[in-house]
Amino acid sequence: MCTAALLATTLAAATPRPAPGVEADCPARATLLVEHFVGADCLACWQAAPPALGAMAVSAREWSLDWITPAADDSAMAAGALPEAAGRLARVGADLPARLASAPAAFDAMTALSKTRPAGRRFYVHSSLPHNGYFGVQMHATGVWDAGSTGWIALVEQIPVGTQDTRIPRRLVRVVVGPLRLPAGPGAKNAVAPLYGLRWPENAHPENLVATAWIENADGRITQMASDRCADPR
Repeated sequence: MCTAALLATTLAAATPRPAPGVEADCPARATLLVEHFVGADCLACWQAAPPALGAMAVSAREWSLDWITPAADDSAMAAGALPEAAGRLARVGADLPARLASAPAAFDAMTALSKTRPAGRRFYVHSSLPHNGYFGVQMHATGVWDAGSTGWIALVEQIPVGTQDTRIPRRLVRVVVGPLRLPAGPGAKNAVAPLYGLRWPENAHPENLVATAWIENADGRITQMASDRCADPR
């Protein structure tokens, strides 16, 4: 059986995999997203708590994403840098100084997520068991979304405090696919369900990887988040 077919088969049989110590509906009802951006050449930024930790503290009921933005090839964290991190930073902070937007030492962004979802919309993601270096990941978005909205699919590595030199829990984005166009406007198809085989980096720990997806509006603001370890209660 080819890899794509096997991924589709295992995905169809897969069920959400609860993470140890995490509630079944983690943090699907959260209304806050904190994104940490760290330059690959600033190991001290990764090792330190975020500079505004008092304001940016993330509880177990809130979402967070960590991004390592590329720098020189020989940077301390070059192996974890993601080219798409720079694009995400640009969408988050269009008004940032060019120097910071291109190569931040450390930058935190906080976004209020949508508290409600209009009737007829559902959004969730699930994944297969790992196979031959890949996860099969499928995002589902039903209903009609605001014009310009896009979907994104990622593998996110959960890194506990005290491991890999971090003083805060991390949800490091390791692989990301997007933008994916969503149904919008009269006459649009009311569902998308793209399936991808996502290969994790060799330096990632697959047992800690979680399929994650989000919706961005036309301005690049994330409005909805989903994970295959979180139930969708709506």
